[in-house]
Amino acid sequence: MFRRIAPLAVIVSLIGAMCPVPALAVSTEQEIQMGRSEDQQIVESVVVENDPLLNAYVEGISNKLWAERARYDVPYSIKIISDPDINAFSTMGGYVYVNEGLIDFVQSDDELAGVIGHETGHIERRHEVTMPAKEEAINMILGIASIFSPLIYQFGNLVEATTVAKLQRAEEIQADRTGLQLMSRAGYDPEAMVTMMQHLGALNSDHSDLVTKYLQDHPGESDRIKHLVGYPELDPTQTTENQKLIQAASDEERDRYSYSSLALSNVLQADPGNAEALLDLGQDQLALGLTSKSEQTLSEAAQKGDAATRAQATQRIAALRQVEARRVTLTKPNLTKLQASMQDAQATQAQAAVQIQARRDQGRDQIKAVNMRFQDIQYEVPDFSNVNVRHGSRLEAILKNLNSMARAINSAISDSSTAIDGVGSLEKEKESGLLKENSDILKEMQAPLAAQPIPADSVALLPSYPSMLAQLAAADGDMLRSVDAGRASLVMLDQSIGDLDEFLKQLGHTHVDFAGDINQMDYDDLLPLMKKASTSMDAAAASASEAAQLYNMARSRQLGVRISMLGVGTSPQRYATLQDALQQRFGFPGIDYATMLRDNLTPGEVTAATILAADIKSTPAAIIAESQRTNTPIVDLADQHGMHAWPLEIFMGLVYLDYTDNPVTEMHPGGSGS
Repeated sequence: MFRRIAPLAVIVSLIGAMCPVPALAVSTEQEIQMGRSEDQQIVESVVVENDPLLNAYVEGISNKLWAERARYDVPYSIKIISDPDINAFSTMGGYVYVNEGLIDFVQSDDELAGVIGHETGHIERRHEVTMPAKEEAINMILGIASIFSPLIYQFGNLVEATTVAKLQRAEEIQADRTGLQLMSRAGYDPEAMVTMMQHLGALNSDHSDLVTKYLQDHPGESDRIKHLVGYPELDPTQTTENQKLIQAASDEERDRYSYSSLALSNVLQADPGNAEALLDLGQDQLALGLTSKSEQTLSEAAQKGDAATRAQATQRIAALRQVEARRVTLTKPNLTKLQASMQDAQATQAQAAVQIQARRDQGRDQIKAVNMRFQDIQYEVPDFSNVNVRHGSRLEAILKNLNSMARAINSAISDSSTAIDGVGSLEKEKESGLLKENSDILKEMQAPLAAQPIPADSVALLPSYPSMLAQLAAADGDMLRSVDAGRASLVMLDQSIGDLDEFLKQLGHTHVDFAGDINQMDYDDLLPLMKKASTSMDAAAASASEAAQLYNMARSRQLGVRISMLGVGTSPQRYATLQDALQQRFGFPGIDYATMLRDNLTPGEVTAATILAADIKSTPAAIIAESQRTNTPIVDLADQHGMHAWPLEIFMGLVYLDYTDNPVTEMHPGGSGS
């Protein structure tokens, strides 16, 4: 898959879905209070994503679903957790959480709606609390290194949360059923709940031996799919051709060009003379660069449709026939120079890969060493299990600081690991990660140059090659710097272990008075040690955050090149489809076609400028003007404006998926995801 592929351990929670604990009789007021309490613990233990555009996106989907809910007695809310794991969970009282890794993984708004709908289903059905919610809360607080596990388990703040029941299949099915109803009523494609599970299953199939025990207690995605396809929303025997056409038209209206094309083709298999479907399919084919097919499809629509359809089809055919005349072309491409530039880019990329891989390997060794050191000191945490911590006490302050340190440690290890492991490798038979993606893009750009003659669509892309090569070179630089920042974070973290060790040893010698608090003298001795350990860990987390930012800047640049390679800038007609997609998602159509050509911009750059404008409440034209005035690439400008690169990459990916999402090719051998 082109977008983030997460390890199996973070996928099984969604394959197994949610496991409720046996319900207790609680009032709605109690339910809300319990949910609020758990929410406070979660928020204090994780990094919550605050990017305004990403939050507005997730809340927009959630609010559409919640407008169809039955329970108005709970105040629904959703938070995005900055975590690469593919996971989502819910707690009582209307609290829903989605990891940023899951938002990065879904292939469409509809798939995300399916996940949120499922979580909402647990709350709607009053399933008290889901098992992954409890497990996630534990994992968030205990963290990757598990350095505070003796304290948390023995102290008892989350003892209740460690009670894990076996999956109750009926409640899982209920949550799926409710989620399917909500997303269908809200206008989302119910098929997306199935495709989401298929995507997870495709990843799971590569590691089936590792989930055998897990799936003994959790129904796999195949079982859930079997239930889903029996519901009216997905039962082909209960879905009329007109309903299928309406859904396909909805996909087309939301600029899901590839998906809409597939849906319309399925409609036409049953009803070849459906002029409305032919008209919409012709528009999708234009967006996808199938100009000749588009004209044929529109001609067929004109023949089989009524007067209004004929008029629309004829108008679109006329516009199509201007594509070649108005197509961006090079009068006489300097292929020799272009070939030389491509060879230089490939050689430079190979050199960069050697440096990146060497530093990545060193970083991996550092990760292992840091984890081992944390394991060595985790048992130094004193046992306060028999102490009743009073609110406002000195002991409570210490425990809050411990929790804050755990959050910094988790963040530092997670972000640095993401950067170090995510860059991948170009070693033979071990190609992976961002390095492989850069290499693949260069190969795809090189391929048309060897053709005789060069295809017209490829010729139209050649003016964008210098810009695309510059973006790929910048991505290599981002990768190198991200690994260096990740390694620097691990060095700081390693040094902070000494500070933590000193603090924990001193903590172990403290005394608790009759009131259940640490005495003032001991607390005064602890304060400087606690502050020193906390400060050093925060510094490590900040460096790791920079590593993750650079890593996702590289991914954003690659996606910008991918969007440009779609060919959506090769004619006004195709560019109009991109403008429509940008308008739908971000409230701006980018910039006009003539301006894009005049300013020598690529569609990928226009897309990035539009996303940044929406994020900081500016305009694409203003962003582009600033970029040109300061000679700063759009992705770097986003970084300077404080936009998190992960949301930028997520939105770039969603635009790309509007053109490429195709579950048929994704789910069959030889197909590739997006």
